[in-house]
Amino acid sequence: MKPSPEAVAWGKRQASTSPHWSDAKWSKIEAIFGVKLLAQDQTGQQPQEDAEPLRDAA
Repeated sequence: MKPSPEAVAWGKRQASTSPHWSDAKWSKIEAIFGVKLLAQDQTGQQPQEDAEPLRDAA
């Protein structure tokens, strides 16, 4: 089920008002939590090979 166009527009408005995190801030978060946060690929999806270890860690 896809979100409605209104929901997508609302999400984009919310994202545009959020502060942008610098690479340095992401590095601090990675160090605190001990995880590597992955960037999304061009299709907007995260690589699947890294999903299993994160699921098993919980």
